[in-house]
Amino acid sequence: MKCRIFFAVIMMVTSCGLTEIGGGDNSASVLGGIWGGPLNEGASSALDQICYMTALDYQKGYDWKSDTSRESVKCSIVVYADGKLIMKVPVGEVYEISADPDMHRVIDGQLYTDYSTDSETVIKKNGVTLFRYEGREAICGMAVRSDDVYTLGQNRSGDGFAYRRNGEILYSRPTGVVMGQLRNANDSLCFAYYDRIQSADGAVERYYAVCEGKVAQIAVREDIKKVWDIISSDKSAVYLASVVGVDTPVLIDGDKMTALSMHKSAVVLSASLFESGGSIGAEIMYRLGSSINTLLWFNGMVATTFPTGMTVSSLYMPDNGICCAVNPASPAQNGVIYRCGERFNMPLGYNCVGSGAVSMINGILHAGLSSTNNERPILWKDGQLDTLMINGYIASISAQ
Repeated sequence: MKCRIFFAVIMMVTSCGLTEIGGGDNSASVLGGIWGGPLNEGASSALDQICYMTALDYQKGYDWKSDTSRESVKCSIVVYADGKLIMKVPVGEVYEISADPDMHRVIDGQLYTDYSTDSETVIKKNGVTLFRYEGREAICGMAVRSDDVYTLGQNRSGDGFAYRRNGEILYSRPTGVVMGQLRNANDSLCFAYYDRIQSADGAVERYYAVCEGKVAQIAVREDIKKVWDIISSDKSAVYLASVVGVDTPVLIDGDKMTALSMHKSAVVLSASLFESGGSIGAEIMYRLGSSINTLLWFNGMVATTFPTGMTVSSLYMPDNGICCAVNPASPAQNGVIYRCGERFNMPLGYNCVGSGAVSMINGILHAGLSSTNNERPILWKDGQLDTLMINGYIASISAQ
């Protein structure tokens, strides 16, 4: 294992099988400047991965779930590496850093944030501004290559998006809507979007794939009623759609069509695709009568369904598998952690916040669980529970 240099050393105490991370003095939530920094070196192999975890830490006694102060309260993004607190970045309007769990991410050991002012979008690295540009964008994808930062941002006012490098537009559409995320497909940065055109029959949607800045229209079948999601690469596009005459969603890959197994009376509310080990899967939320249900479909069959009202929060794809955190429908219900066919109950009174709080590190599934009852957040590691000595929630976990 490579030598790792930490900017902060936090004592870990074990009691009754429960590990405490953070020292317990709540010092990470004290408002102030940026301190610490990422690890100097990354992991050398898949068996030597570093677990990066981010959390939002509020001042002691503040009820972060109500968020009545709307980011004016003292708060910080704190970053852990293998359980050691290494960075604290203050949050708030004055710092142009958001408490939204989906507006920051760790890439190559660095903390990247995005923020929307009244007229601009601001991208920062470890709390320091990299660039800013006119327009309020919701960042739905970010990638870093060498010293270049690529962003895919949807206009917060509605239609229109821009794909940028270091803030400079590489490709944009004033009326387009991004589908899915910015994906790395065969070392090519790709994404898909749709645009509407007016025809004699009204508005018609046209679908496009953009890979390494090259744009190609995706030819979809004429009997398509709605395209739910698209996975595109520099060579092909796979899409999930509702087709005339077919009761369930259909996965279309070239000339191959696969109908998803679902109840014929189900009404699809949302659907998204993911890829794992070269196989395609789908997350489907649907209504059956008065109940809302979720299923995961993978490798040509339904992988699992979850109890009525439960929703998938964070979805992670190891090689040829699915892992996720599924939030409870009520405080009296246990949430579920799903690992490639196995199910584990979350502790009662906990759920998963944000979309990136589940990851596999060195073969161990990590899930960030946050309390609904003002308790400390918990890091779940294949059944072991580590508590974070902060007042807040876990926002993201990643292996790097």
